[in-house]
Amino acid sequence: MQYDAVILAGGQSSGELKKIAPYDNEALIIIGKYPMIYYVYKALRNSEHINRIVICGPVESLKSIFVKEENLYLAGGGENAVDSLANGVELLKGMGISERLLILPSDIPFITTEAIDDFINQAEAVGADFVYPLTSKEVNEAKYPGVRRTYAKLKDGIFTGGNLFVITSAVIDQGMDMAKKLVERRKNPLSMARLFGPLLVWKFITRSLSIREVEKRFYEIIGIKARAIISAYAEVGVDVDKPSDLELANRYLADVRL
Repeated sequence: MQYDAVILAGGQSSGELKKIAPYDNEALIIIGKYPMIYYVYKALRNSEHINRIVICGPVESLKSIFVKEENLYLAGGGENAVDSLANGVELLKGMGISERLLILPSDIPFITTEAIDDFINQAEAVGADFVYPLTSKEVNEAKYPGVRRTYAKLKDGIFTGGNLFVITSAVIDQGMDMAKKLVERRKNPLSMARLFGPLLVWKFITRSLSIREVEKRFYEIIGIKARAIISAYAEVGVDVDKPSDLELANRYLADVRL
């Protein structure tokens, strides 16, 4: 199956990150020899699963990076990731959108084609409408010693969320409605709890929450069959959103040639 892919590249550089990398848009930050987004693009382009790629972000700046690339389309970024995704989806709908989409941000320069292909293969095997990867603390620290990530202690283990997901195009409008609500409530835990219920929150606090319980509640609330898969690739769970991440990326990618 061939996938359309959307790279979300509208994110503004944070205050601390901008102090050491003076770019308004974090996708344009130079890591090693290339802008950060170029690593993501090349990993996607080399995947046999990927057909068209849409990048949502600063169009004029992106045009100077990507010249004469086949099956690459540019769309403007939105006020947030959900709005940027909506712009990309709208563009793809006009061309006949694929049955499934791969969505990922521009701030994951560690990502590899091998990690992408593994995730897509696992997503196809579970057959859900929405598939999201998790990586374990053990895997991340083995690959990138000392990497700082936010981890959740679940019944199944200690995980961080991955930075890409697969969604069927038939449910993407439905999924974006919930995504907008989550973005609106992201700084209000009580409001978030009202979306998923206090029991789920309590089980998370007491570390008795399982992955399967989250999937079940997701379906009950949103009506979309979701599955979380555990990836063996740390590249899926490590992004660049603070100075220490950028230092790590420059250390690992300084000599990479694409």
